[in-house]
Amino acid sequence: MNFHPWLNALHIAAAIIWIGGMLVMAVVAGWSATQADKASTQGLLAEVRRWSRKVTTPAMLLLWIAGVVMVVAHGQMPHLWLIVKIVMVVLLSGLHGFLSATLRRMAGGEAVRGAGAIRNATALIVLAVVVIILLAVMRPF
Repeated sequence: MNFHPWLNALHIAAAIIWIGGMLVMAVVAGWSATQADKASTQGLLAEVRRWSRKVTTPAMLLLWIAGVVMVVAHGQMPHLWLIVKIVMVVLLSGLHGFLSATLRRMAGGEAVRGAGAIRNATALIVLAVVVIILLAVMRPF
């Protein structure tokens, strides 16, 4: 039985869930950073952090597992388009960690670091996803 289509579907579903969760994290972090009354954002920050721990982070891990299994099962050195795609996913994974830490600090009432990165996180996520989709569909090199 060929498991590749199932792994690919699982990989894509995990990607959609992960990126959706990251976009929520980025929007909430950006909005919370602009609020003067930090106490009013505590409930939202707690909910987004809870969702991230239960859904967004496991989706990222599932995406990585399914992706690695597909690359290993293919049995060849990946093409350049796939290597670039993997680099983009590594960068998104780092941004996920940054957003998780930022939300944790905000929820704890700590000062926010990396205001520029927070402000640009949504655009970075969208840009990375567009590049990843173009690479996966067009396979330009």
